[in-house]
Amino acid sequence: MSIRSWWRGCKRRKPGVYLARTEKHRRAGRYENGYVGKSRHLALRQTCHEGTCRHQSCAAKPWMDLAPRWHALRLPWWLGWGWILGPLEVAAIVLLMPRYNAQHNRRNPRRVPISLQHRQRAYRDAGMYRGGRRLSPRWVDAGVRVAGLVCVLGGAAGWIITHR
Repeated sequence: MSIRSWWRGCKRRKPGVYLARTEKHRRAGRYENGYVGKSRHLALRQTCHEGTCRHQSCAAKPWMDLAPRWHALRLPWWLGWGWILGPLEVAAIVLLMPRYNAQHNRRNPRRVPISLQHRQRAYRDAGMYRGGRRLSPRWVDAGVRVAGLVCVLGGAAGWIITHR
């Protein structure tokens, strides 16, 4: 590799630090800081997280079904070095306290370990929750609540009638 081709490769970089805000596991429409990362090419990194990149080793992240919204701090190409991006990523993780980061996030009480991320994804894929929403219709939930209220009121009325 010549110096000229290396220099052109450096100038093609589109580096930055990104944040993926994801829906909460069981609450649709409620977003939280899901994942923070760094990249030398932001668009390609997003496809790697989705599992659609050309690399064989990339698999979709367990939190990708939670409808992530992507936000990025784009940097000029000359700031795309690892010794610059690394501290920026660590600072973003410490400040934003994302839920699904494993490294540099040990003090976060809401952090979800990787094994639990996979179990949550399997739970959502099994049909219990889809994107955080329950699959049962509203009238089923309302019917159960009304039936419970009728049982409580009927029990209270029966107790009052029999104890007079």
